[in-house]
Amino acid sequence: MFICMKTLWYVYPMNHLVSFKFVAENHIAQLKKKFKVQEIDENGFLNIYPYSSPTTIIHPLLYITGKDFEKFAHVRSKMSCVVGVEVADSDRVSWKAVSLCNLCDALIVPSTFAKKSYVNSGVNVPVHIVPHGLGKHFYRSRVEPENSKLKLVKKMKEKKGYVYLLFFLWHSGYRKGVDLVYRVVREVQRNRDNVVLILKSSNLTIGAGLKFDEDKTILVSGWLSDNDVVALYDMSDIYLLFSRGGGFELNGLEALARGNIVLAPEYGSWVDYLPKEDRLPVAKWVKVLPGNEYHIGLGPEIDVNKAVDKLLYIIDNLDEWKKKHLKYAKEIRKKYSWDKVGEKLIKVMNIYV
Repeated sequence: MFICMKTLWYVYPMNHLVSFKFVAENHIAQLKKKFKVQEIDENGFLNIYPYSSPTTIIHPLLYITGKDFEKFAHVRSKMSCVVGVEVADSDRVSWKAVSLCNLCDALIVPSTFAKKSYVNSGVNVPVHIVPHGLGKHFYRSRVEPENSKLKLVKKMKEKKGYVYLLFFLWHSGYRKGVDLVYRVVREVQRNRDNVVLILKSSNLTIGAGLKFDEDKTILVSGWLSDNDVVALYDMSDIYLLFSRGGGFELNGLEALARGNIVLAPEYGSWVDYLPKEDRLPVAKWVKVLPGNEYHIGLGPEIDVNKAVDKLLYIIDNLDEWKKKHLKYAKEIRKKYSWDKVGEKLIKVMNIYV
């Protein structure tokens, strides 16, 4: 029996290596289970004038359509339905962002925090929550590193009994809280000789004028294979998610999926998946992205002193905490597989296709 699949367009940065691209590719793989998906690159989208009145997903909505509001309004008039996909790096978005969202039929965001940001800012179209998911490599049993440096890092841990703190810094040092990591880790290392920070960065420089203790910091730079990313989480104990803002912060979810303790502010986009015992008190709310034309609000900044106290307590009771988080990891892997996330995404798109 021949089944005619409904068609939808998916507009995203096909040739630009950013996080939006990787999330979009996973969305597309899931949507293809139910729909025929036509992939459109972000750079050509505003110059297309379709005659078929397609249902269209635009990801990320603001940075693709905000280049030319009038062009988007015209292109949008040629489409039967438009669903935007976005994140919220702070608790408010600008009027320009709201106007772009309200030209759509619906919006998809990855967290409760993001939904509140858009709704409270004035978005009046339906806002659906579809979280990000975990790649299949996060469902393996514990893996051994292939990277020569990571092999050495693991041997050091086994030989000297180090407690490894892990922090990913790809970009946006202030938003990611690298200065907060520096302050907290410095105090913890003054009190515990066996604590080492693994700092995963895209390059060999950290920036922000911060000088981490070279004897107690391991810098891992450049690209890692999927296997080595999992191995890095597996050899780590505690992930420091000290972000002041962020759309979802996938590294936190990935760390939890491999049994890490994840310390993060008690408010933010990560709260949907973060255990209550891992949440840190917030000292104040601060501007997350000064000068950004879309994300104009505030984000939570951890209380550094209380974070130090909690981290010391966890380190002194590490076996108990890790045992609890290994159980939680099973729940995370069950709930956040891309197949599970795909079911939510398809359910949303069935409303509009």
